[in-house]
Amino acid sequence: MKLFKLTKYAFYAFALLFLTAACSQEPVEIHYASDECAHCKMMITDDQFASQLVTDKGKALKFDAIECMAVYHREKEEELKGARLWVSNYNNPGTWLDAFKAQYVKSEVIKSPMGESLLALPSKEIAEEHVSERPGRLLLWDEVAQTEMKMGMGMRK
Repeated sequence: MKLFKLTKYAFYAFALLFLTAACSQEPVEIHYASDECAHCKMMITDDQFASQLVTDKGKALKFDAIECMAVYHREKEEELKGARLWVSNYNNPGTWLDAFKAQYVKSEVIKSPMGESLLALPSKEIAEEHVSERPGRLLLWDEVAQTEMKMGMGMRK
């Protein structure tokens, strides 16, 4: 009887752990030169501009550029309530920043894969330092979220 009870609790603990892990909203690994952008369908190749959206159910949607994620999120905002948005730290690719807390630069000299030249940095101070060396304009997520993209190469509507 004791063994049955122990097995039952172990099963419940495992099931709870599995369900918790399955619904994680943490960023997932992007397979560069293999994964496709959920918005424009281009291959994701540059880790400095990648972004991802993780739904409240744990499904990760990957993007080749911040602007692709911004447009996709705006177009599907109702169905994506509760999603977490992540952007790659331009200065430290592979480090993910919360898209709502990151500081953005619309660069005049650095081009992103889709041409909007948006890059994400972890703080206003670091972004100001970046702009002092390479011309650009500071933006917050609310401004980035209003990005308009022209339909061009690789774009499917």
